[in-house]
Amino acid sequence: MEKKGLIFTNDNCISCNKCVRVCTSPGASFVHIDGISTVVQINEERCISCGACFALCEHNARDYHDDTIDFFEDLKRGEDITLLLAPAFKASYPREYGTILGGLKKLGVKRIISEAFGADICTWAYLKCITEKGLVGKISSPCPVTVSYIEHCMPELIDSLMPVYSPLLCAAIYCREVLGIKDKLAFLGPCIGKKYETDDYMDSPVHYNVTFLKFMEYVRSHNITGPDVTDEIEHGLGSFYPAPGGLADNIRWFMGDDVPVRVVSGKTFLYGWLKKNKIGISSGNTPFMLIDALNCQEGCIEGTASESQRFLEDAAFMPLIKYEETAKRQKGIHHGIRSSLPKRDFIILTSSLRILTFRIIYAALLI
Repeated sequence: MEKKGLIFTNDNCISCNKCVRVCTSPGASFVHIDGISTVVQINEERCISCGACFALCEHNARDYHDDTIDFFEDLKRGEDITLLLAPAFKASYPREYGTILGGLKKLGVKRIISEAFGADICTWAYLKCITEKGLVGKISSPCPVTVSYIEHCMPELIDSLMPVYSPLLCAAIYCREVLGIKDKLAFLGPCIGKKYETDDYMDSPVHYNVTFLKFMEYVRSHNITGPDVTDEIEHGLGSFYPAPGGLADNIRWFMGDDVPVRVVSGKTFLYGWLKKNKIGISSGNTPFMLIDALNCQEGCIEGTASESQRFLEDAAFMPLIKYEETAKRQKGIHHGIRSSLPKRDFIILTSSLRILTFRIIYAALLI
C-alpha cells in the first residue's frame, strides 16, 4: 500500500469506515476499491493531520511520517544539530528527562534549547499585537493543525489568524538571527502536524520534526541514556503553553484575569464551533479579545504523536502546573500588563517568509 502523505493507511485496514465518519476534513479519508479489495485511503491534499482517525481506529491501521530516523542517522554521520525541545517533554517524562537529554548529548547534539523560550517570545508578540496594533478577536496560530484546517476548509478565516509565528518558529528564528546558530535544527515534540512547519515553509529554519512516540520507541530500543542534562536558556510562563488554554493563561497573567480570552479545543468541538462562528469572527464581530484554538482537547500534552498513557489521569498536567507556579514566582514577572510588560526588549519584525497562502510576522529579541 502506498504511504504517501504525512498520515497514511497501512496494511491493517479492513475498511470499517470509522475513520471516514470521524474525519474532520471533508474528502481527506475516502474508500478506494482495488479489484475485489476495499481500503480507506487518505487524500494528502485534504488531510489536516488532526489525528481523529488514530483515536477511533481499533486496528492500528493509520501511521504517520516524522523525521526520527533521519535525525538519528544524521547524528551518526556527524551532522551539527541543535535540539529545540517542547516543554511537554519534561512534563511527560520527568524521570527520564535529564538522562535522555544526556544521551543525546553523547550522540552529538550540540545544544538543547526549550521551545518554552520561543513561547515567551510568542506571548510578548501577542501582547504587542493586541495592545499596540489593535488586533483583537483573532484566532491563535501556535497550533499547526488548527491553521491547516482553516487553510483547507475555511479560507475565509485566514485573515482572522493572529499574524505571529508559532513558539517553535519564534525559537528557531531567535537561534538563527540572535544566537547565530548555524546547526541544523531539530524539534522534539508531541505533534504530527509540526512537520508542516519543517516542510511547508519556504526555507524553514527547522529541519526535523521528531515526535515523542517514535522518538521514545527509538530511545528505548537503543538504550539511549547519559548523565543528567537540562535545556540551556532560561524561560518563563511559556513552559505552560502545552496545557489546555496555556496561551490564554499567559495572556491573562499579563493583562488581567478579566480579559475575555475564549479557549476552544478538541477535534470535534473546535471545528464545529468555528463553522458556527465564522461569520462573526471574519467580520470582527466577536466579544473575545483572543480565541485560543487547539486541535487537541487537553492541549499539547495530548498531542497527536504523544504516548497516550502520559496524558491519562493528568500525569503530565500536574508537572506543568508546578512549572507555571515557579515561573510566576520568578523576579520580574508581574501580574497585569498595566504593572509591567515582560522586561526583555522584544520587537516584532515583518518577515518575507510565507506559510502557504498568508504572510505572518515573528517576534525576535533585540539586544
